[in-house]
Amino acid sequence: MKKLKSLTLLLIGILFLAILAGCSEDEAAAPEKEEIPEQQEAETTPQADPEEEKEASGPEESQAPKAAIHNVEEIVKEKGKYVPNEMTDQQKEELQKEVEAAPEGMTGEEAYLFAVSLLAADIEEAARIINETDPVIKIDSATPEDEIDIPEAETVNVALLLDASGSMAGEVTGGQKMELAKAAIQNYASDLPEGANIMLRVYGHEGTGTDADKAMSCASNEVVYELGGYDEQKFTESLREFAPAGWTPLAGAIQAAEADLNGQQGDNVRNVIYVVSDGIETCDGDPVAAAAALTESEIQAEVNIIGFDVDNEGQKQLEEVAKAGNGQYKSVYSESELNEYLKQEYSRLYWEWLAWSNDRKLEILSQSNDIYFDLLAANNDVSFLSLAAKNDMISLQYDFKDLGKFKDDEALKRYVELVNLRYDTVRNHFRQEVDRKDAIRKEMKEKLNKQVEEMKEESDKKYTP
Repeated sequence: MKKLKSLTLLLIGILFLAILAGCSEDEAAAPEKEEIPEQQEAETTPQADPEEEKEASGPEESQAPKAAIHNVEEIVKEKGKYVPNEMTDQQKEELQKEVEAAPEGMTGEEAYLFAVSLLAADIEEAARIINETDPVIKIDSATPEDEIDIPEAETVNVALLLDASGSMAGEVTGGQKMELAKAAIQNYASDLPEGANIMLRVYGHEGTGTDADKAMSCASNEVVYELGGYDEQKFTESLREFAPAGWTPLAGAIQAAEADLNGQQGDNVRNVIYVVSDGIETCDGDPVAAAAALTESEIQAEVNIIGFDVDNEGQKQLEEVAKAGNGQYKSVYSESELNEYLKQEYSRLYWEWLAWSNDRKLEILSQSNDIYFDLLAANNDVSFLSLAAKNDMISLQYDFKDLGKFKDDEALKRYVELVNLRYDTVRNHFRQEVDRKDAIRKEMKEKLNKQVEEMKEESDKKYTP
């Protein structure tokens, strides 16, 4: 019995040691488990409660910073810890250490966010100069007699085409896109000079975004404010008649605008169309052809496009529409940008400058040169700094790859794509803005010089003995 009892105790001891050994092995394997990305670990754990996982991961995701991709306003605010082309040897060593300490298994978006935090170019000051540079040339209009001969005014007809498709219910900085667009165009209409005519046509405001309602929605195209002088009460009421609804018949709206302006032509008649849209044609029309046809008609209207929070594909099509319509395309992403653009367009289209002597020409030339060189220098700064940051971020991919920081090849590919997209977005936005303001500058310079010369000739006739 004593031998049997001893054998039993021995077996129990062996089992106890085996259990301890198993626990030790589990503890030793724990660090390997911690290296598994959270998403992969969650997918391979069938016992986990999806709702509990959502609650656990939710706060972390909402608190994580997001690097901008399409939004220029947000990209301008982002500044990396290091300045490309200006780093000391010590800073280069510090950057290398931070790269080596980067998490492993990063997605393209995560690697892009990490690179932005390190190397994003500081273009805020250059962007501010471009945004705040006023392309309108201002001169002293007083004559020796304190009288000004006002040139014959143009009859200006402004047709506003507003996208009322379902996507206009989306949110941007400042609120809902449709509500912001309504407020902006009302402010614009109220600032038009006396004698200018305005009309408002909406499209895509009926039905829904479903296939079943596509035909009805694509046929929805309506004038809610007839061409005429601005009446605040009537214009306000017209804006209440529609809300975001269905598809986007952009080509149909442009074709309808041609009929709206039929008969509005002549040497002193100017027809201008503004299209406010957040996306491309979705009703199988050809808005580029429609804009070209309108411009070539006897109406000779220019078609300007305001892209409201538009993605890259949409921007490409809308830019083509504006080009075909001899107009301009402008991307805006927030309430303030939309209001600022319409305010500047008002100045460009309707400002009448009066001056009288040769010294005014010198003033015009001086201001024109200041605007040109300010825009040129600021745009060069934006381009140089953004390109330097892009090149350093692109180079960073090799360090990430060598250190095994990417999750896979697709993550590396996505990272490069995002870096290039960031650079292209910034470059195209500010180049477009500089070109637009420079076009205003050139137009103002030519118009002012002509008016000054005409008034000088009149004074010569009056005062020459």
